[in-house]
Order: sequence, then C-alpha cells, then structure tokens
Amino acid sequence: MARKWKYSLTVIVAVALITTAFFFGRNSASTNGGSASAATSLAPKTSTPTSVFYLDIGASESLGFQPTGIKGHNGARTNTGYANDLIHREALAGVTLTLDQVGCPGDTPQSILDTTEKDACYEPPETQLTKAVAYLKAQTGPGLVTIDLGFNDVRPCMEQNPVNQICLAAGIAAVGVDLPKVIAQLKAAATSSVHFVGIEYADPYLGYYMRGPGGPALATSTLVGMDQLDEMLGSVYTKAGIPVANVPQVFEINDNAPVRLDNVGLVPTNVNMACQLSWFCYGTPFGPDDHPNDAGYSLIASAIQAALPTKW
Repeated sequence: MARKWKYSLTVIVAVALITTAFFFGRNSASTNGGSASAATSLAPKTSTPTSVFYLDIGASESLGFQPTGIKGHNGARTNTGYANDLIHREALAGVTLTLDQVGCPGDTPQSILDTTEKDACYEPPETQLTKAVAYLKAQTGPGLVTIDLGFNDVRPCMEQNPVNQICLAAGIAAVGVDLPKVIAQLKAAATSSVHFVGIEYADPYLGYYMRGPGGPALATSTLVGMDQLDEMLGSVYTKAGIPVANVPQVFEINDNAPVRLDNVGLVPTNVNMACQLSWFCYGTPFGPDDHPNDAGYSLIASAIQAALPTKW
C-alpha cells in the first residue's frame, strides 16, 4: 500500500499554490533523471557478441510516444523510447538486439484478444497479438519479448476527479483475467530460447499534487490505484514464470520523502520524479501528458535490462 503523505496543511497549500513553471521546459525534462539511469551497470554480460531478436508488445508507451507540441495532436511515436534505449544498453554489453515493434496506441489485453473489432492500427481479424504470435512462430534463435499492457485499462479511471474507484477495480480485474490469456498464446508460440519480461508502471498522475489544495489527495488516490495495478501485474507475470521490470522502483513512486526544489519549495520525492520523468507536469503545448519523456524511457530501459538473463 502507498504510504500516507507526511506534510502539514500549510506546506501542502503553499506548494500547491506555487507556480510549477520550474517543470515546464522540454529540455530540462530530457536531461533530469539521467543520473538515476546512469547508475545501472552496463558491464558486458557475454564474452562474444550475441544476436537476439526483440519483439516489443504494448500500447503507446511501447512505441516511445511523446507529445509533439502541436495543438490538437495527442503525440507521436519516437525513436527514443525504452526499446531503443535498451538496444543501446545491450550493445554495450555485447548483445545485438534486432527490434520489431507491433504495439498500438490505446491497446489493452482485451483489445488484442478481440479479432472482430478494428483498433487504431489493425484490421480484423488481425491484431497485434495475432501478428506477434505469427512472428514468434517464425523465429528459431534467442529472443526477447517485452509485454507492456494494462495501463490503458485504468487510464480513464485516473483521469477523473475523484478517481473512479468502480472503473479502477473493474480495469484491474480485467487485467487479471485477460493478460494471462495473452501470455499463454505468446509463450505457446515461442521457443524455449525466448526470454519474456513483463513491465509494471510508474504513476505520472502523481503530478496532480501540484494542482491546488485538492491535488495531494487526488495524487494519493492515483498512487493507491497504480500500486494495485502493479500488484496484479506482478502476480500475473510471476504465475506465468516471467520476470518483471520493476519500473515503480526506479521511478521511486512510493517514496514521499520531501525534497526542496528551487522556485517551488518542498514536494514529495515521488511527485518530483513523476514531474521530471513524464510530461504530466508540463503546461501547454506539451502537457499535461502521461507519457514518459526521454529520461523516463531511459529508466524504464534500465528496469528491463535488470530483468534480462546474464547470458543469452
């Protein structure tokens, strides 16, 4: 469970009323947080180069989506997402990853299991799951599959004030029912030399903390919900024998120790991390947006790399 906020009403109101302009610069978010990702060891894991295919499954986050700054445009995929970062990290470890991304914005475990409904990327009966299964059946060598699904099951619930608890409970339950079905199809199509990694989530909605007197309570409720989602994801992946990328840990989402920021004042560590590693605390035209920024994607890559085998 999330820890309770430890701040007096005076501090909460003062912080909430202070301008958050400190956060609203694209360049600062792209560089902040780099020291955390640099802490991950990049020591070579193999003595000779190894070629490994990399299948990246998920929704917009799996494609490195970030806001474009164009009014009325909800973002675009980039080549600076965690999959791209992971390629560079593994190259330093002597492993060549060949990336194939089949993800689609808005996808959920339910949408990729449904071969009758069109989504933003696929025409029935094809879905990213059918494409991924066909891809895996055609592979014979060592491979990596990352699974980045579940966030969109709770995203609409988190965007309401207060957080829609009925929606949240239903979304998390749906992940528990349908994600195992997705995993079963993927594992049945893959050889024993394929390594799977499931991805848990940070909580960009912690940025609500900065939105006036009611912000801290709203941020707390999103954190409770995201912890519940991550608990479900961890349970599903563990039961399937799949290691988990501990994204909540590298984003420090349950650390509410106070930190002092210039021109802002005291804020909890997890709020600071959410604001610096995602676009949620940005003003227009780039935010608020719940996708990670470059620094955030780099940290996700570090969490995935920590779940990889020591030798392919």
